[in-house]
Amino acid sequence: MGYENDLSREDLLHKIAVPFIRKEQFFCGGAVIIPDQIAELKFSETQQSSEDLTPLIEARRRMSGVLVLSSPKMAVVSEGKDVTREILDEAKALPNPGEREPLAEAKSDRVFIVHGHDQRAVDQTEILIHRFGLTPIILRNEPNQGNTVIEKFEAHSKVGLAIVLLTPDDVGCMAAKAPGALQARARQNVIWEWGYLVAKLGRPNVICLYKTGVELPSDLRGVVTINIGDDVRDNAEEIRRELVAAGYNIR
Repeated sequence: MGYENDLSREDLLHKIAVPFIRKEQFFCGGAVIIPDQIAELKFSETQQSSEDLTPLIEARRRMSGVLVLSSPKMAVVSEGKDVTREILDEAKALPNPGEREPLAEAKSDRVFIVHGHDQRAVDQTEILIHRFGLTPIILRNEPNQGNTVIEKFEAHSKVGLAIVLLTPDDVGCMAAKAPGALQARARQNVIWEWGYLVAKLGRPNVICLYKTGVELPSDLRGVVTINIGDDVRDNAEEIRRELVAAGYNIR
């Protein structure tokens, strides 16, 4: 059995409590203590030093008439306030310099291009992504491997960022207003994939390229987009800024 008296709270914490929590050997009472072999651990806080308390303990023992073989100095631990849980909780909260912070996962250089039927816009976007030193992912260019469309989409959506091309490939309106109120719309798959990728990657990692006149779903009105014209590459600087903001090192 080992014991220590008159330690400061700082010494108690770092010399005994912290090694105990981390299952490291420590010294106590001149002995090497192995945490796994400890049956009981107790920390007490007293208002007096062990030198002041020892005579009082000896006097009580003489008055009781009971022979006690243990040292009075060892009995000091029973005199104060039990602060065992408090000290151990404080030790657990201290950072462990031996534990490294988990490394941040490197951002993927793969950029998924969501598109409809505007092949020219797709090609321009693909060229631009290559120019930035990144890898464009276009679903139709990837192997099927016997997957369904949704399985193929999920398999290839493991990317760092997505670019959504909102081009006027379909038309639609409320049934009650057809056909006079038909408006240009992005294809339905584009809207669905946009929502999926926003949920998966987070909005800062999804760039929307918008051609004027395309009707957006009401829930998406107000989302800031990059307005594109006949050539996506004319907006290269705006797209580069968004990529840099998303964590890519592009000059």
